Amino acid sequence: MTAEIAILNRTAVALAADSVVTLSDGRRHKTYDSAEKIFEFSRFQPIALMIYNNAQFMNAPFEIIIREYREQLTSNTFKSLVQVWPEFEKYLLAFKRSEEDELDHFRGMVLAEVKEIRSKVMTHVFASIGRRGRSARESVPDFVVRQCKERKSEAEVVPLKDFLSGVTLEQFNDIYRATVVDVANGIKLEMSPDIEDALCDMMFAVIKSEQKSGAFTGLVFTGFGSDEIFPTLCSVEIDGVYFNQFRILSTNLIDIDRRGETAAIVPFAQQDMPERFMLGIDGEFEGAMEKICLDMVGQLVDQNKRAFRNGKAELVKAAAAEEFKIGLQRLKKKISDDLLSVVNHLSKKELGEVAYSLVELTSRKRRYSNDLETVGGPIDVAILTKNEGFIWVRRKHYFDIALNPRYDAKRKR
Repeated sequence: MTAEIAILNRTAVALAADSVVTLSDGRRHKTYDSAEKIFEFSRFQPIALMIYNNAQFMNAPFEIIIREYREQLTSNTFKSLVQVWPEFEKYLLAFKRSEEDELDHFRGMVLAEVKEIRSKVMTHVFASIGRRGRSARESVPDFVVRQCKERKSEAEVVPLKDFLSGVTLEQFNDIYRATVVDVANGIKLEMSPDIEDALCDMMFAVIKSEQKSGAFTGLVFTGFGSDEIFPTLCSVEIDGVYFNQFRILSTNLIDIDRRGETAAIVPFAQQDMPERFMLGIDGEFEGAMEKICLDMVGQLVDQNKRAFRNGKAELVKAAAAEEFKIGLQRLKKKISDDLLSVVNHLSKKELGEVAYSLVELTSRKRRYSNDLETVGGPIDVAILTKNEGFIWVRRKHYFDIALNPRYDAKRKR
């Protein structure tokens, strides 16, 4: 994982990112602190791109793809920042790749789903040992089919809007059925025609749902279009390509203006420490506090059952939960508004310092805890302004610039 921050006000954008990349084969983890995550997207316009999570597209590093795309850009290509992602999306979809490159992403999603089913099968089998009346026990094939149907129903509750709406199950099977069967056979899942059909039905529903795989990529575009005087940020999470369509999980747009939203602090990837700084509490701690409060209310209500008859007990619990959420949201909004009122007037230098500090804080938290150090290494910081363009404030190099005087000359060409 990683920790990245974008801070915007009407003057500039500050970006900060750590350098750790985590490699995993599902059992072992290895981290390296040399990854590049902030890129100058255009040499002619003040536009930057940050990436997080999976740093590859179709088995090619995004670092290479971004720099290849940058070479074809000319001055004033984008009048507004919202034009950047649609154009880059076209470039990525046209990027030369093989069928196997596309199937690699799908294979990973299938593997995660089938492993989960296989784990449930093992639990089902062990739970059945020693039971009387074996004829009443659900067979393993029937159990697998039922698990697939339940998983399919879960996925259909959260569909991705307008994704593969014109694709039929038959079309999906023509391309992906062989891969589903191959992965299932690879982990020794008991197979039959019915199980194959159930697995394919399940995966078709999962692909069309909001289910996020471990190989998704976050892209954060920010800066100034040629017609914009205030910065904009547009982020998108992509999770594979199917039938020449990106599986887009989420998008977010922040448009700084004279009125309305005049400043913003936007964390990406690991967000716990930035959330504590911005809101006074992070999501995990908020959930724990909510549980404690609701448990206390529940105990008080249960101890006074006579006073809460005819379903009143549940109404009281629901009202307490709602009041807790409203009160906490009000408190978080006040803390956030106070902070943004300060960010609104920070200088370019101070924006960079705050961005650096938030990533550093997350790194320190990971270092001095029992968690895997998924944030760390040198922290890169860049500032974008309308007039000065893209400026590196902190940047790691894999070489000594003093020994490579031609580097700056090469950049100017």
